[in-house]
Amino acid sequence: MQFEDIYRLEVIDALEKDHELDFKDIRSGKYLQKGICPSCGERTLYIARDKPYQLKCNRLNQCQHEEKTRERYSYLFENLSERFPRSEANPNATADAYLQRNRGFDVSKIQGWYEQGRRKMADGQWADTVRFPLCDGYWERIIDATMVAANGGDKAGIKYKMSFKSDGWMPKGMTIEKGDSVYIVEGIFHAIALHLAGYKVIASISANNFPWDVVEAHKGLKVRWVIALDDDKAGHLVIPKYRRQLQAMDEIAWVALAGKNRDWDDVYRDGQLDDVFMTEASYQGRLFVAPNPSKKAFLLHLKKPLSFFLLEFGERLFTAKVNSDELNRELNKDSDEGTTPKSREEIFDKYCDIKQVANCIPHFEYIQRDALSGDQQFFFQFNFPNPAQNCKEPLAPNSIGDPRSFSKSLLERTPGGNFEGGEKVLSMLRSKWLENALTVRALPFVGYDATSKTYCFQTFGFNNGREYMANSHGYLEIGKSGLKTSLSSLALTRGKDEEPDWFADFLEVNDMNGLASLAWWTASLFTQQIRSKQHSWLFFELTGDAGAGKSSLLRFLWRLFGRPNYEGMKPNSTGASAIGLTRALSQVSNLPVVLIESDSQIVDAQGRTTVSQYNWENWKSLYDHNATLRTVGVKSSSNDTDSLIFLAALLISQNASVDGSEAILTRIVHMHATRTGHTPARKVVSDRLYALPVEDLSGYLRRCLGQEKQWLARYFEAFDHYEQRLQANTIIQHQRIVHCHAQVMAAAKATQMLFPGWSDQLMEKLFKHVESRAIERQQRVSSENPTAARFWQIYHYLNEKVITYTDGEGSHDETRETLNHSPDRTLIAINIEHFHNACRLAGQEVIHATQLHRALPQSSSHTFIEIRKVRSAIEKRPLNCWVFRKSGRE
Repeated sequence: MQFEDIYRLEVIDALEKDHELDFKDIRSGKYLQKGICPSCGERTLYIARDKPYQLKCNRLNQCQHEEKTRERYSYLFENLSERFPRSEANPNATADAYLQRNRGFDVSKIQGWYEQGRRKMADGQWADTVRFPLCDGYWERIIDATMVAANGGDKAGIKYKMSFKSDGWMPKGMTIEKGDSVYIVEGIFHAIALHLAGYKVIASISANNFPWDVVEAHKGLKVRWVIALDDDKAGHLVIPKYRRQLQAMDEIAWVALAGKNRDWDDVYRDGQLDDVFMTEASYQGRLFVAPNPSKKAFLLHLKKPLSFFLLEFGERLFTAKVNSDELNRELNKDSDEGTTPKSREEIFDKYCDIKQVANCIPHFEYIQRDALSGDQQFFFQFNFPNPAQNCKEPLAPNSIGDPRSFSKSLLERTPGGNFEGGEKVLSMLRSKWLENALTVRALPFVGYDATSKTYCFQTFGFNNGREYMANSHGYLEIGKSGLKTSLSSLALTRGKDEEPDWFADFLEVNDMNGLASLAWWTASLFTQQIRSKQHSWLFFELTGDAGAGKSSLLRFLWRLFGRPNYEGMKPNSTGASAIGLTRALSQVSNLPVVLIESDSQIVDAQGRTTVSQYNWENWKSLYDHNATLRTVGVKSSSNDTDSLIFLAALLISQNASVDGSEAILTRIVHMHATRTGHTPARKVVSDRLYALPVEDLSGYLRRCLGQEKQWLARYFEAFDHYEQRLQANTIIQHQRIVHCHAQVMAAAKATQMLFPGWSDQLMEKLFKHVESRAIERQQRVSSENPTAARFWQIYHYLNEKVITYTDGEGSHDETRETLNHSPDRTLIAINIEHFHNACRLAGQEVIHATQLHRALPQSSSHTFIEIRKVRSAIEKRPLNCWVFRKSGRE
């Protein structure tokens, strides 16, 4: 009743107040209905009031979402030390709450069996425990999950230097009488569950221990010792050994198994620990200890008589073919004649033909389906009699289509697997494998999957702020669905829980540029959510003087996300091919892509230095939501295409600032690092900061993703505020510049909550810094490009030539254009080769053609129109010219 009350009162209250589920129908006496399903987003979620254990979506065919309320509202069942602290009136208050809420026990029935204790954790903290007397000491379980984590994952322990060898724990007052059945389990909580359900029980504390002293004390009383250890690998290794030892002592030995991934207290908490369940557990135990395939076939046939079935024994696969007619005739014959019947098992063996069809057991695990291409693979675990041969292998769909293909696949993909079954056997296997088969979506990238709203990495992931660890099959189990990344070349280290005690050093070393970079870097984890509402996300540019520390900063930021020894990739031909760059841009989602050292210097024959930049105009579309990186045709008879979508955030880092059109420059928020303030004292701090290992820093990624909703709420709330403040500055006139710099400030405001040392005064100082960068950007796009300005200065100097001529009216001066080939006096048409030749003859600077090709399209002195053939007004022949409209922009 105590456990039911927790659900009836507290869980129901949590459900009714859960804004994410938002149940519209809560007045019904039986159900909460019309809630928003976390999986499909439809108002199809419901739960029973009298048994509010599991949320379900009633779209049974399309969704099938299920979620235990005990897991959703885990705070009601875990970390109880603060909610239920011990007191003088009840020194066991926390232990009582744990046993009631976490284990589902009625503590009134086990009063005096335990007490609340304290245990020192691996990190030096002290944790509350529930403690049970055991032998000459005690066994105790740590109560709070946070303290379990602080103890390196170790949940329980015994008193120092005590021993429980050959002994165990029994419920107080329990006696073992002649003919009793006594269950031997591993844990004390397992034993309490069985005791409360009405069974006699002993806890051995460990699979490697058995209560031989108790057995010896009751030898000869015909006690049925039921070995009921955990149904896992450790239990399977020792159960046969203990059973043989009991039989050697002439004791009755049975086996009972609760089922994989389920303990006896789980069964008790689910209300299923009764005689029906125990009968089935004993049957599963008999199957487990069957000495040969014939015995196992007999047991299977007893429960479900079939004329042909498959069975597994000793990690080999067998078929059992039963002559049912003859078997039934002989069984009936013995019964009718009244003669002494043969053993039923002997008769069964006579009419059952058992044949090995595979020297291993193929355990089908799941179907992996590529999220983009739709290609599928079938993943299997192959278990052999020799465990060293065990392996996991994916098979193509056609590999299980017919016996020959399956046999060939085993020979090719496993160390010695062989299949000799025919079409009938494979058909039975295939039917079993594909019935309710789990399909795991395989992402060709690392990071955020918008479809499931899940962050997916190789070993862990996050969904709605909750962390999930990859299971033994390598995928994340999110509700009824599975998700994994098929990308293996980019693995992020899962860091431990961290406190940002490095923040003060980070601020000392990197100042406002560092705060802005950290804010943008953190926001890169949420770019798709931001783009979906604001339609774009800025490009971040980080430049710096040599030795200013931009590379160290980038490497540090990468370690915060679990990627050590990495800065970025070169986008030009020396760093990546066109296809390689496209793949690099598409292999992450809601993570940064850092492009470095795109600029290069060229020294010509006259010793002049020319900086050649990467053409960033190619990627300006990546600023927008769902920008396409590359489109290719699908191999089909239709006109279908596949497109790679840019799902990441772009950071540009180089020595020289990006140069380009107004369209690209206004998409960029630019920070420039200098060596100002570098001192020996700061170097000490810098060395300490950048020496921190990735394991100590990469917990920052988990911390951010665990607060996804809170971060985004703060971001969108702060954006309007900072946008209005920047718009109020009359110098900043370009709306895109306002938008991008407001995004950085909103990201900073959201990131502030992660750092106790990030004060409002620092926020205001950062705003002034970002505002100054916005002003600089506005001034830059409003002024002429320096290269274009120099070009027009030389052009106007060389273009006009004054000619003096004399006629009947006297002498006259006439100004003629020497470089403008356009016959239209409203236009300027310049042939670059002609221009360069004129510069050389006049001793003027020859501006490199590459620089002109980048600078002239952004000219503000005269508006660039196009490059085309023009019939020269000077040379009276067609020339390839750059054409401009005179007198600036339209």
